[in-house]
Amino acid sequence: MESFYYFGYASNLDVSTLQGRLQTKPILIGVGVLPHFGFRFNFPNPDGSARANIVSRENESVYGLVFEIKKEDLSYFLTSEPGYDFVEKEIFTKKGRLNALVFISTKTREGIFPKEAYWKVILKGGKESGIPDSYLAHIINRVGKI
Repeated sequence: MESFYYFGYASNLDVSTLQGRLQTKPILIGVGVLPHFGFRFNFPNPDGSARANIVSRENESVYGLVFEIKKEDLSYFLTSEPGYDFVEKEIFTKKGRLNALVFISTKTREGIFPKEAYWKVILKGGKESGIPDSYLAHIINRVGKI
C-alpha cells in the first residue's frame, strides 16, 4: 500500500488543519458522502466536551472530504484518535465509489456539547470545501447551545 483514502468529516474538513498534522501533503479527492450514517457530537472528550462521531442511521448520510494519504502518515491516524476505530467504509464521490478509512466510535454519551472553537473549525472547513449549506446547518443544530 503506497497510499490510502481517508474520509474526514469533522475538524479535518479544514484542509489546512489536516495538512498541519501530516508529514506529506494529502491529495484532496473531493467531497464524499457516507450513506446510512449520521453525524453526532457524542464522543466524550476527557475534558467533558464532545467530539464529532458518526453513528449508523439508515435514513441519514454524512458529508466529508476524501483525501489520498501517503502510507508514511498511517501511523498518525492510528494514534491520533484514541477511543475511535479506524475502519473502511464505502464512500460516494463525483468520480464514483471508493473505499476510505474513517473514524467511528462506539464510546458515546448523550447530552454533551463541543467546544466552540472545535465546531467552528468544522464549519469553516465545510464552507471552504463545498459541503452543502443545508448539511452544515444540520451540524450547527447538533451543537445544541449556540
